[in-house]
Formats: sequence, structure tokens, C-alpha cells
Amino acid sequence: METPPGGRRRHQPVSPTQPSYPRGQARRKVIRPQSSPYHYHPYASRNFNPPVLLERDEGRQAGRFQKYFIKYRVLLLIAITLLSLLIIGLVRVNAPQNPTLLFLDMGPMQSQQMAAPATQRLMRGKVASLGWIVGKDCQRGLQAYLQTANTNPDAALVGTGWVDPTNGHLINGQSNNCVSGSLSMDNVVQLVHSKGGMAYLTVTMETDGTPGSWTSQQQSDYIAKASTDQSFIDPIIHEVKRANFDGVIMDMEAGDPNYPNIQQLFTTFNQRVWSALKPLHKLYGIALIHKLSDHDEYYYLNAFENWSTLAHAADFMVIMAVDQSYFSPGPTVSIPWLQQLLAYTLKTMPQMLPHVIWELPLYGATWRYEGAKWVFDTGVNYADGQALVSQIPQSQIDAAASDLNDPTCAHLIYTDSNGVKHSLWFHTAKNLYYIISNFEKIVKQVPQFGHSNLQIAVWYRATWEPGDVWSLIDNILPNS
Repeated sequence: METPPGGRRRHQPVSPTQPSYPRGQARRKVIRPQSSPYHYHPYASRNFNPPVLLERDEGRQAGRFQKYFIKYRVLLLIAITLLSLLIIGLVRVNAPQNPTLLFLDMGPMQSQQMAAPATQRLMRGKVASLGWIVGKDCQRGLQAYLQTANTNPDAALVGTGWVDPTNGHLINGQSNNCVSGSLSMDNVVQLVHSKGGMAYLTVTMETDGTPGSWTSQQQSDYIAKASTDQSFIDPIIHEVKRANFDGVIMDMEAGDPNYPNIQQLFTTFNQRVWSALKPLHKLYGIALIHKLSDHDEYYYLNAFENWSTLAHAADFMVIMAVDQSYFSPGPTVSIPWLQQLLAYTLKTMPQMLPHVIWELPLYGATWRYEGAKWVFDTGVNYADGQALVSQIPQSQIDAAASDLNDPTCAHLIYTDSNGVKHSLWFHTAKNLYYIISNFEKIVKQVPQFGHSNLQIAVWYRATWEPGDVWSLIDNILPNS
């Protein structure tokens, strides 16, 4: 199983012509018990009545008792109360910690699933940047990683977490080249740790429509099974423990929006994985497909994810701010688009904003004009984009529509020797600096962000990336 060439997705979108389905907004609600047997103190009653003495000299004894009781009743009540509390305390210390006892210790009941505290760091490097290293491009990924490992040591690995939806087993990418003669990526985990970074296992599934890939139905069936069957989750936990990963990023990208109750199933599935990782003290994140509204133009791709409920199913979120343009030529990410993503984040999960990693692309894309419309061709990395620009004769370039010095995204429109019109868009280091620095200023102004710092991830690290981008952005992404 492989990650497809070009862009981030493992499943390209289609026009939202599918019939709509009800978007389940169900949340898990945990209600605190209204009473507890450990709250009952019979001797502390304000209307305390002393026992009646049944003796011959009843009047005299009663009078004497009443005299002493009136004199010392305050001390007696305090003593009885303290004795009762001592007995109850001993019972609670020696009793197993069942839910009722835990509720007493917790005060007002809160949701069991809470995000990571703001002080819990998702990365260990000096710079808050997480880079993906892909198994099939591992050698070039490691070369790029080592260039910046002193400041950017944190990485997410794709290559040993490919899921077989029929049984939940994890599959190694058949083109992993991290180690000669092996499909293992253990050496990458060890390298990341040696550089002081955190290594995340990316759990994903190949659903890009190529021969041998899984279908949206199969991914949805897997989600449904894993939401109730622990055996579908155990392989993830086993791999985390075996390779000593620091956490997991769940990256499912092809849930069927028409699958019954898919949003709640996906939320429950993530909650189960998160719960299984907690005893291991491993962090858990969910990669979210970009979404601007509940029903945007990528609805058929992102509708299975309910951001509001998923906010209660992980320590952090990775918002895939990549592949902005698909149906027509344009940048793979831009400031106006990021602002829309931010607005939807604030609408659906404002409490998670300090725990969001914004994933940005290190690649661009090309389109061709065909049948009176633009058709997506493929993703283009920075090095290939630069090489293509150098090969196109000036006479073929539409100078009025092109701007390689655009501060937001370099782009070139040209017509090849066969008369086919093309549009090329890719980000230079200066483009990425412009986007990251300006978005950082925007996020800082949001009250829900508090005193947090912008955290990014990049898809994906390789020698073809615009390497000079790191020296430009290091100072604006402090990891503190």
C-alpha cells in the first residue's frame, strides 16, 4: 500500500451530487449521579434526638443525662461528626475506586474525554513544526529531515500504519526504502528520538482509486467494526508499543457520507483508540479534511467527519489546510482560505484551537484546459515546478496571467506545442513565509487562542522542498 504521488489526499473529491444525508449531531453525555451513599451522615442531623433510657430510676437518670447533654452537646456532636467522617474515609481508602467514588473526588462532573492541557507539548523541537516522512520517499525525506533536525526534530511517519480494513491489521508500504532490504521504518523512529524529537505513527488507508486500493465502503465498514470490536484497534496499540512511537495521528480520508450514522461511528472509533492510548501516556491526534461549512464543495469527501464531536475524541487536531484548489487552478493554500478554515474551527470546536496543528503543503499542482473547462492534472513539488518553468519557451507563456513573483503563490499559464493550455501553481519559500507569518498574526488575535503559539505540519519532507523556507520561518514558530 502506498501514498499516491502529488497531493495529500488518498481519495480525490467528486462533485457533491450525491444525495444529502442527515448529519448526526449526537454527543456523548455523561451525567453525574444526583446522590451517593457516601454523602449520608445520620449522626450529623440537625434534629438529633438522644436515645430514651429504660430504667427504674428513669426520671432521675433522664434528668442527669439531659443536664450533661445540654452542657456538652456541642462537643458531643462535633466528636460524633469527626468519628463518622473518619469511618467513611477509611471505607473510601480501602474500597476499590468505582465510578461513584471517583465522582466525589472530581467535583462537578466533566466530560471523560478532554483535550490535552495547554501546557502539554505536542512537539519537542525549538520550532513548532511537524514534518511527515513518507516510507516510499524515505531516503530523500531523511536527507531533508537531517538538514533541520537540530531545530525541527519532530516527525510523523507514513509507511507502517496502512490499515487492512477487513481485519484491522497494519500493512507496511511495499516501497518503503528507509532501510535497504527491509520495509521497516524503525530506524526513522530511533533517529527522531536521537535528535530529541517526537515520532508519531500515521494510521491511514489507501483509498485513492488505483488498482488494489480500498473503497469508501470498505473504510466505512472498518470504522463501524472498530467502533465496537477491540481487535480492530489492538494492532495500532501493538505497533505503538513495539516501535516506541510517541503518539498516533489518525488519517482516514474516505468515509462514505451515506453510510448509516457514519459521523457518530467515526467519533466513537476515535474515542476508543484515544482511550486505548491513554494508559500508555501516548498522544492522539486526528487529521481532519479541510472544511469551510457543514456542506461545502468538498462535502462528499469530508462529510463523515463531525468536527464538534471529534473535538471530544483526541488530544489534538491536524487540520489539513492543503489542496485548496482542485476544480479550477489556484494555490494549494492561501490566507483567505485559512481564515475561512479558522472561522469554521471557531464555530465547531473553539476549545481545540490551542491544540490544532495546521498542516500546510510543500507542493503545488497543475491543470490543463480541456473541453471548455479546467481539469486537474497532478501535484507538483517545488523542484519539479522550478524545472518546468525553466523549460517553457517565453513565447508559450501567457505573461498577463502569470506571475512567478506573486508573494502568495508563484503561477505560470502557458500553451504547449500541441496547443493545450496549462496552469501551474506552486509555493516558493517566500510564499510559504508570507502565508505562515501572516496567518500567525491572524490567529494571535483570536481570544480562544490564548497565549498559545502557532503549530504547523508540512506534507511532506523531501529534498525537493524549498529548503530555504526553514531559516525564514524558524523565528515565527517558537515551540514554547
